Amino acid sequence: MKITTEPRDDHQVKIVAEFETSELDKYKKQAARRIASRAKIPGFRPGKAPYDVIARLYGEPAIEEDAIEIMMEKAYPDVLDEAKISPAAPGTLENVEKSDPIKFTFVVPLEPTVDLGNYREVRKEYTPQPVTDQQVDEFIQRLRRTYATAEPVERPAETGDLVYLKLDAILTNPAEDDKPELLKDSPLQLVIGENDPEENGYPFTGFGDELIGLAANDEKTISYTYTEDSKFEKLRGKAVEFHVLLQNIKKMTLPEVNEEFAKMFGEYESVDQLKEAVKGQIEARQNSEYDQGYFEGLLEAIAGKATVKFPPQVLEHEMEHVVESVTHDLSHQHMDLDTYLKTIKKEKDEWMENEVKPAAAKNLTKSLVMQELSRVEAIKLENEDLQAEATGMLAEMQQNTDPKALEKQLKNKEFVNMITMEAASRVMNRKVFERIKEIATGKLVETAAADSTTEATKVAKPKASRKTATTAEVAESEEKETKPAAKKRAAKTETGKE
Repeated sequence: MKITTEPRDDHQVKIVAEFETSELDKYKKQAARRIASRAKIPGFRPGKAPYDVIARLYGEPAIEEDAIEIMMEKAYPDVLDEAKISPAAPGTLENVEKSDPIKFTFVVPLEPTVDLGNYREVRKEYTPQPVTDQQVDEFIQRLRRTYATAEPVERPAETGDLVYLKLDAILTNPAEDDKPELLKDSPLQLVIGENDPEENGYPFTGFGDELIGLAANDEKTISYTYTEDSKFEKLRGKAVEFHVLLQNIKKMTLPEVNEEFAKMFGEYESVDQLKEAVKGQIEARQNSEYDQGYFEGLLEAIAGKATVKFPPQVLEHEMEHVVESVTHDLSHQHMDLDTYLKTIKKEKDEWMENEVKPAAAKNLTKSLVMQELSRVEAIKLENEDLQAEATGMLAEMQQNTDPKALEKQLKNKEFVNMITMEAASRVMNRKVFERIKEIATGKLVETAAADSTTEATKVAKPKASRKTATTAEVAESEEKETKPAAKKRAAKTETGKE
């Protein structure tokens, strides 16, 4: 067997394998038996007809065709071994030359490769913002509104009132494919003057302020042009006319912030304890959001310096995952993929090429970069970390799953394996993210310098006094104190889930 290889630009390799014609003869008998097993030949049981009978009935070319197929199937693993290639996916037989020698031409996808480049030179400051007193006060205020009482009043609406209204909305200058009428007699209730975007961001921020001074049964027309970065994508840059019918007004009476109020939300003995708990909750959410954005940006910076190569088959496989994810998300909206594509007015081929393919390439690149980072940084998983993560995942499932159904699932080995793999993925992602944060913030360089100083100190002063701690010992003590906090921050981040 003679092998020649030719790399291709799409991270595949073309392999030409040559075989002597005589090697084909030993496969002809196998081919004849295979033909005989499929055929009904009078006087012979299936697969028992002799070679000359098969040759007479089906011809030598048919036997040779099957022999070449069998030969190719048997030879392909040997060809890969000879070429020292580990394929990323099944190869394809591109051509067969029935000459002397016989030539098989295969196209084989190669395993993805990643060259991280000078990733250790990437720098990115880690500066999560502290929680302010104003944030805590606003949170407490939202709690007060949740437990407020509302009483009807016979006066014009004021800031802080709860109002009920009917709302119509039409596009002022609709485009050809726009539906002019957006809302008709749509019920809406809101508290006037609240700046919380979760509550008065609909139909636009500050809408409630337009209702101040209106009495019950009053009507008002409000014009508004949505900004180009509005969260309502279909209304960006468009002018809308709202017609309001104010139905009734209620005065909101909020509970006092005192010890009784604090006890409504847990075992808090004072308002200060409640505020401390609120601060911790906001900090956890805020840090989690910051970490996710920080690590996404950092990973993109590292990926931007890396050279990542993968064959089209691997990309196609990732594209399937993207489509599955989109289809799953659409199912929660009671919509299928075909309906979605009609909504966005795109053909599936166009959508796959222009949206799914770039998204899949980005996901695949990040995933491969993460894998390579874990390898080159020699990051390992500890059993304790895996067990803790798996336990946490199961505890989360217990809150959202029927206990009997979960117990049944835990008896399924595939389900348990899935939990284990997901736990391993989460732990590894966190460890990689913590490592690249140490690199990007320069902490790893500082640690290396400190370790170097420690070694020098040991050589210079092998008999340091036990009563006086060395600089290295102090640094080591401080490092031990900061590690639990770092682990706590890492536990809040589950970026890379994608």
